[in-house]
Amino acid sequence: MKKGLFLVSIVVMMVSVTLSGCQTNSVKTQKTPQNVFLDSTIVEFANVSYEKKVNRSGVIEAVVVGWMFHNIAGKTINVKINIKFYDKNNNFLYNESKNFYNFLADYTERYFSPVYNRVTYNGPGAQFVDHVVISVTEIT
Repeated sequence: MKKGLFLVSIVVMMVSVTLSGCQTNSVKTQKTPQNVFLDSTIVEFANVSYEKKVNRSGVIEAVVVGWMFHNIAGKTINVKINIKFYDKNNNFLYNESKNFYNFLADYTERYFSPVYNRVTYNGPGAQFVDHVVISVTEIT
């Protein structure tokens, strides 16, 4: 009788521990570079990359920024993404815009694509880039 009660207790405890796990839809954001900022209430970073391309002389020829977003708007959205590059005095250097349509609710981008979520600034001021601001707004 004691063995049966003990086994039933163990089974009940195991089932309750298994069912008590917390389920969440949160996204684990990898370490964000200190010089890339997001201005948005509808998406969050799932991942970000920031890379400086340096030539043989040690001069920065280009800055490449990539991002992966997680849709936190709670609905399917169309977004406009503005990627703005600034120098250390907060002077504007370069801007590029992209549109993304039918970004599904709770969807997280899985990879960096040169077409959709990566921008390269290789203009004359690339060597002065200090930080990047990525603004995401909903469009209709």
